[in-house]
Amino acid sequence: MWRKEIEELERRKQIAYGLGGPENVHKQHEQGKMTVRERIDALCDPGTFRERGILAGVPTYDEEDPNRLLGLVPCPFVMGIGRINGRRIAVHGDDFTIKGASVGRMYKSKGAYFVKLARSLRLPMVRLIEGAGGSIREILEIGYTELPSSGDECAQNRVEVMSEIPVVSAGFGSVAGLGALYMVQSHFSVMVREKAHVFVGGPPLVKSAFGEELTKEELGGYRLHTRLTGVVDNDAVDEVDALNQVKRFLSYLPSHVWEMPARQHEDADSPDRREEDLVSIIPRDQRKPYDMRRILRLVLDRDSIFEIGRYQGRSQITTLARLNGYPVGVLANDPNFLGGSFNYDVAEKFQRFVDMCDTFHLPIVNLSDQPGFTVGKRSEEYGTIRKGVRASFAMIQATVPMAVVYVRKCFGVAGGAQKSGIRLCWRYAWPSAVWGNIPVEGGVYAAHRREIEASADPEACLERLQETYRAVASPFRTAEAFGIEDIIDPRETRSLLCEWVEMAYDVERRHLGPKKRGMRC
Repeated sequence: MWRKEIEELERRKQIAYGLGGPENVHKQHEQGKMTVRERIDALCDPGTFRERGILAGVPTYDEEDPNRLLGLVPCPFVMGIGRINGRRIAVHGDDFTIKGASVGRMYKSKGAYFVKLARSLRLPMVRLIEGAGGSIREILEIGYTELPSSGDECAQNRVEVMSEIPVVSAGFGSVAGLGALYMVQSHFSVMVREKAHVFVGGPPLVKSAFGEELTKEELGGYRLHTRLTGVVDNDAVDEVDALNQVKRFLSYLPSHVWEMPARQHEDADSPDRREEDLVSIIPRDQRKPYDMRRILRLVLDRDSIFEIGRYQGRSQITTLARLNGYPVGVLANDPNFLGGSFNYDVAEKFQRFVDMCDTFHLPIVNLSDQPGFTVGKRSEEYGTIRKGVRASFAMIQATVPMAVVYVRKCFGVAGGAQKSGIRLCWRYAWPSAVWGNIPVEGGVYAAHRREIEASADPEACLERLQETYRAVASPFRTAEAFGIEDIIDPRETRSLLCEWVEMAYDVERRHLGPKKRGMRC
């Protein structure tokens, strides 16, 4: 009989389930935070989490009886396989109640196994992060310092999984060092407002190195990273909201690149829905803004929109949604910010989103109102043209089917980046659409400056010339020359896109597997 060993096994499991002890668990709860196991339970379907490596930790044995375990400090890296809405996922969570989830050799070892597990089994990977990064104490334990390396097996797997399985990270507290890398090395990231802080090094390190005294919020809070830097995609009001965003994001993606995203048949919106408001939503005055998100709500499946990075690069909207139940990636320009122009802070957001959609076989719908690259001194200082051209490569290199609906402006190099390269791109234009190498406003004055300034009435001369050019710039003239395939009644947009998306899925499922060009973080 092995009853004694089975009892010892259960005792050791109970030590692991106790995390960092009642006092540290109480501190975690006092700060309004869940423990790592509570987060995993809230994320996964009830009773589905199966842990791996639960017995790993630092033991203390009785000197007189080497077989008698006196204590065990569990490894703060908790991992296993669970299910979300019935679908298997690999999940890792940091246990902050144990030494701030500091990174040591065992943490790295379990981390390497976790990535290998997810990649080998082709399971979406979820990271629940709250860790202080590396600790200098370890060098006293091992007796020497280790040379940092990004060329090990784990690093290679972390890169390769980005092109094979969905990777999601959620930040719940202090996230530094390796944890910050995890936040960035993901397809979607979310952090809890006021609770989560992401930085390469925390306030004590910054003070020591540079003499700056900063709070965690100033150094790595959500206002910085979801509004300015784009280091993190979304913020959440609390931990439950963050976990729900993780679940929702994954609902649009396949489990891996060898399968297509799943269509949702239940309560699918009618593909034939016609919205009268679309006829009048675009102002005749091209300088006036409008609500692009309202257009998205009228065209896409009801309640299907999940926006990513809303507060960063605000002239560009990037969102996941559905058309007749089929998941799609959606690009759109927001004329309420810089006229919807392609600014320097749009470039990385645009590139990452296109890469992600292409990686996971999500057809892309682009409702385009692109006046061109943002101009001005600040734009030049931040290298907008270099960043923008690099982002345009993402569109050219992507092979996923694309459909573009030109709702208003499309000008210059940035306008050209709104569609795929030489491959077939399904295109429609609304009657409100205008396009060209340069807008009539501004372009006419630049071309006819001498004539206008020499005129007895320069304003009248400018207006007369602009009207002449506007007539030639009519989208109907472009359609007559087969420069655009179809001009459509805006009310037909939804039904036409719902028809297109079925064709897009039929085409893309012939090209399953990793794309030739891997995912860029």
